[in-house]
Amino acid sequence: MRYRALAVVALLVAVPACSQSAPTAASTGATAPGTVRAAYAITGMHCGGCADAIVAEVGEVKGVKGVQCTFESKCAVIEFTDPAAKADAEHAITKLGYKIAPCAVPVTLVPVEVTSVNVTPVTVTPAQSAAPESK
Repeated sequence: MRYRALAVVALLVAVPACSQSAPTAASTGATAPGTVRAAYAITGMHCGGCADAIVAEVGEVKGVKGVQCTFESKCAVIEFTDPAAKADAEHAITKLGYKIAPCAVPVTLVPVEVTSVNVTPVTVTPAQSAAPESK
């Protein structure tokens, strides 16, 4: 009984709390020279706390410049200064208990302010009937 209680306490300490947290900033789509970006679809997340745990764990990997992950997107985007760190970052995610699959790097579109719209009028004429007139 004592070991079971100890195991439960250890599990509660090891597993990140599943409380909703604010999403992290979105990817800008731009990378600095000398960096490589990879994106992963992540399955097994339950909440924003799971995403926070991934950001914290991958952020500690040597050669990782930055990491962004949100529960809503179920995606992690990682920037590497050392491409050899990619395997270590992948391992950091899977050791937390999540499954990963490579996916396309999301691109954030830059909003464009529309100041005016030019509309050219078009004249529409009705089509003539194709049926011959009866006499």
